[in-house]
Amino acid sequence: MARVAIIGGGFTGLSSAIRLADSGIETVVFEKEKSLGGLAGSFKPDGWKWSLEEYYHHIFTNDKEIIAMAKKVGAGLNLHHPETTSFISGKEIRLDSPMSVLTFNKLSVFSRLWMGAGLLFLKLIPNGLFLEKYKAVKLLPWLIGKEGYRKIWERLLLAKFGVYAGRVNMAWFWTRVAKRTKNLGYFDGGFVELLLAMARYIEKNGGRVLMGKEVSGIKTKGDKVEVNGELFDKVIVTVPAPRVAEVAPDSKVLWPKIDYLWGQTLVLELDRGLIGGYWMNILEKDWPFLVAVEHTNMIDKKNYGDKVVVYLGNYLQEGDKRLGLNKDELTELFLPYLQKINKNFDKKNIIRSWSFRSPFAQPVFPVNYSRQVPGFATAQKGVYVANMSMVYPHDRGTNYAVKMGTEVAELVLKKL
Repeated sequence: MARVAIIGGGFTGLSSAIRLADSGIETVVFEKEKSLGGLAGSFKPDGWKWSLEEYYHHIFTNDKEIIAMAKKVGAGLNLHHPETTSFISGKEIRLDSPMSVLTFNKLSVFSRLWMGAGLLFLKLIPNGLFLEKYKAVKLLPWLIGKEGYRKIWERLLLAKFGVYAGRVNMAWFWTRVAKRTKNLGYFDGGFVELLLAMARYIEKNGGRVLMGKEVSGIKTKGDKVEVNGELFDKVIVTVPAPRVAEVAPDSKVLWPKIDYLWGQTLVLELDRGLIGGYWMNILEKDWPFLVAVEHTNMIDKKNYGDKVVVYLGNYLQEGDKRLGLNKDELTELFLPYLQKINKNFDKKNIIRSWSFRSPFAQPVFPVNYSRQVPGFATAQKGVYVANMSMVYPHDRGTNYAVKMGTEVAELVLKKL
């Protein structure tokens, strides 16, 4: 029986293992952490029934690959219709539908119509990859109007990408508009329950999922590949692109030289609500976080000890001082701004808090990036790579991890 090793226990790695297991291949998944998921990793404090992701997660109703995977492995999925809002000029308002845009009185009527038409155009394009030759900061003012760009989208781009905002290509922006659906999905018990169901499926079908097992190096030995002392016919590496060389130094993948942002969240357990919607973009200048997500405005708080759960999220450049702050220091930094969002909010409303940070959370895709994306096969015989820098023009997302994991497994099957 052929044997395949998979490095990384996120959605890409587990999806690869499932596809291979379905074809009778023995698979072994090596995950260096003691839990599965990577950026979809979770935690579960005392008093909660469900786990929570360290970084806010949901799926769209058109995420067909991950929905099919959940059905396959028996993970429960529920759909919700939460509100998306924006905080601008000291107020939380809805800007998540054509009607809400048309009634947004901070823009002239002409600008509202222009922006609505531009966003509709992007929504209707079946494949916007051709837009990658344009920078978002150049094309957007023309497409949606200068006033709408200046008051809304420029602020979002700057808040998210900082000094890299001018490098982002328009195909990336197209995916953000085209992909979005009004209804959102969430898995019973949290995303970790889907990950665990996938791991059980692998093991039920003859594979192994090893956690807390870091791979020190991959070596080719004749027609085999050695991983941690075991020999395999093929190896799939799913770690982030900047770390592939550490795991497989002989793979010699020519990765595009792009920038990445760190992801950071401060998760608050509260005794009262903070915002009116589920997801609130911050459109104010000089704000210390770019989004507030009140998770329990979508998922019933009974699953979290009847407490309110809020994420305060950021994407940060290497060296940003906020990356060096602990949860209490972040809370003190954010508190005055939380009180601007909700004048009745007080520090005493915070019951518990947690903070998380991870590198390589947000790639910055420059113009014509598709020309630089490597294929799955590497220069090292029997070694393949698949990670989130390769799901372009999408920049991340559990659905694309599942899709890519299946695709790389299909290629490996052809080579066995």
